[in-house]
Amino acid sequence: MFADTTEFFTSMLRITLVSMLFIAPVAGFAASHVGSERAALKGAGFVLFVSLQRYR
Repeated sequence: MFADTTEFFTSMLRITLVSMLFIAPVAGFAASHVGSERAALKGAGFVLFVSLQRYR
């Protein structure tokens, strides 16, 4: 049973590392494009903000 558990955790670690290898550059690219526009209320963001404030 210990060998099965070890193989399971080894496989899960490999899957996690490969996923991080592919997701990290995309996340870094997306994070680098977030600027001051994130705080600005424009378009749909403004409509959502106002509609959420109305029900407070």
